[in-house]
Amino acid sequence: MPSSKKKKSKQKKAANVAAAASNLSVNDDPYEFDGEIAVEQLNNARAAVGLNRVDPRPKKVDRLPDYPACDGCGSEYSGTMECTSCGSAFYCGRSCQVNHWKNGGHKDECPTLKERSQSIAKTTVEKLMDESSPPLLRVQVLHDDPLDGSGPYKFAVDYGLHDAIYSAFLVDKEGVVENHTNENPLYRCCLTQWIMQSLFRGERISRQIHHGSNSFGKVDGGRILGYLHSHSDDGLQVWWKASLESAMVFLHSKISSTPDESFRCHQMARDIWAMWTHTFASKRASECILLTHDKAACLERATWMIKQMKPYLSKLQSAREGLDRNEVIQAYFNQVPAMIAAQCRELANVTSVDPVKLLKLRGLDKKMYENIAKPHGEDMIRRKRAADTARSRDILKRAGAFD
Repeated sequence: MPSSKKKKSKQKKAANVAAAASNLSVNDDPYEFDGEIAVEQLNNARAAVGLNRVDPRPKKVDRLPDYPACDGCGSEYSGTMECTSCGSAFYCGRSCQVNHWKNGGHKDECPTLKERSQSIAKTTVEKLMDESSPPLLRVQVLHDDPLDGSGPYKFAVDYGLHDAIYSAFLVDKEGVVENHTNENPLYRCCLTQWIMQSLFRGERISRQIHHGSNSFGKVDGGRILGYLHSHSDDGLQVWWKASLESAMVFLHSKISSTPDESFRCHQMARDIWAMWTHTFASKRASECILLTHDKAACLERATWMIKQMKPYLSKLQSAREGLDRNEVIQAYFNQVPAMIAAQCRELANVTSVDPVKLLKLRGLDKKMYENIAKPHGEDMIRRKRAADTARSRDILKRAGAFD
């Protein structure tokens, strides 16, 4: 048994260490804790009182929680409470649950919601998976957004929704241009557009509650995360190639010679690539796309994505004037790489992703990227919203685009 003198000596050392540690300025949030700097300071304090060094704790990534949106208020990643009766509604807190029960209709729908959610989910997945049907008939099931709620979506995932999404992307990757030149109008449909704008869109509930509309300005990073994790080998690659192919449909000679079809297919490309800007404005979505393993993997994936865009961007740059209305698609093909590079810097401290080099931009194209696309992309990441006209003019002015 240690003597009283030795025990007091150890207690004194411990008290000195605790006092030294208490003087360190460390954020209460452990995800903001700068491990190397703080531990070095702590080791200096330990050395001063004769104690051994400790190894620095690896810095944690501040990842968003993996929860669905609240079915009461629509708040993202906050549905931590589940209705125990139906298992099909999720809430951020007791007040939202009570309000949704009393005023949101859940009291009446609860007894049958689970069965109805399962039925909707099963039908939706079956239709999306039906490869024998033309594309338009496959996606008609999404017309009224049946999987907006967290419950139906959860059951749809159980029924194989992620495989259905992958199958849809694969159709566009391999034949979206051919389908749009088909004589049968049931084939002139882009599955990728429907998947991204219906299943992957965010603010599904909050916009209905606060604005009474289906408009949105965000993606649901949790849903994107689920899909990518379910197809970790090539889920992103198939989705990315499908998006690139879909952006070229309006350039096809048969499409571009028909004004109405050209306009519709241009809008299709615009919808898809606007969604990609929202995707890389989302921290959750950017994490699951870029932070797969380590810095090397982040660099490799970002480089691959941007390099894949090069031949498609060249087609846009050489297209007949006026086909790409206001050069909107070309602008997206500059802004998205800028956002990918920005998120690599922000999330993984990878600074070597250079879209100018990867896309081989020169002259006016390089200037447009640096003065227009890059500042707009970085602003969108900061604000989580696309810039309106006034904001855009301010961005261009600060970037020196008017000089």
